[in-house]
Amino acid sequence: MLLFFKIVFSGLALWWVLRQVNLDQLHSVFKELPVSTYSYALLTMSLCVCLNGLRLCYISKLIGIKNSFKSLINLTWSGTFFNQLLPGGIGGDAYRIYALTKKNSTLLSTSAIIWDRILGLACMGLICVPMLFFIKLPSSLKIIALTTYSFLVGGIVILMLFIRFPILQNYKLINKLWKILALGKKFISKPCTFLGITGLTATFVNFAAFYLLIIALQIPLNFWESCVLYTFSLLITMIPISISGWGLRESFLTAYLLAYGLPPEKGFTLGILQGLLMLAVGGIGAIFYLFSKNHKNSLGTTL
Repeated sequence: MLLFFKIVFSGLALWWVLRQVNLDQLHSVFKELPVSTYSYALLTMSLCVCLNGLRLCYISKLIGIKNSFKSLINLTWSGTFFNQLLPGGIGGDAYRIYALTKKNSTLLSTSAIIWDRILGLACMGLICVPMLFFIKLPSSLKIIALTTYSFLVGGIVILMLFIRFPILQNYKLINKLWKILALGKKFISKPCTFLGITGLTATFVNFAAFYLLIIALQIPLNFWESCVLYTFSLLITMIPISISGWGLRESFLTAYLLAYGLPPEKGFTLGILQGLLMLAVGGIGAIFYLFSKNHKNSLGTTL
């Protein structure tokens, strides 16, 4: 039933956006797209996935995960495939936790993936929050940006206090959550290590891939403005009410760029290109997943 709702929601959201655009102008926008720039975006995003794999490897090493470097890189790529296969953008995380538990405890496996996700979002916030004071945004978008990043920064502060002062450990669920998050003490106290450098580099590369789409569409946003836009679009696609963000992403980008006075065709096309880029990366991830399955008979021996 939930899957049916998500399919309907994505369909209705796409239908709404299509009603806002002129199909003739939309055709012209797609026709003028430089194919080479999109190819560069795909290569850049692929590099980002590899860097994300390095981040996961470093986290895993610090907390005692037994998997090899090769298997963790493979797992990161396979996760991109599951992110596109399952709605909400969290399918890859669930798959990665499941795969890691074949050789490790549930506690270590869950902690590694949760911290990988947390650090990825934290790096995005660390880059984008200072930029809000130097870029020009329409007043409505600035309010949304400040509110969103305030919640993000506030959440990180609460997380750090929660790890430092586990006052709610008497509750069974909270106790388990604390044990998972407490493993982060092994690396969050040293932000300038290889982990921090890799995380920030992966974030910049991620932003660069999106900015190449901005350039291809000739949207008048600079790199830092596109970083803020990408962060919002990513958070939007993580809301589990659509099929891998389809419909939500296009609606958001269309409305966002309309606030800049840009035609809706630009926002809709940007959303479609971003979605296709993620599908292409997920397709590469499918190759990694199928390749590992062809050489081993089970997930347990594969990963």
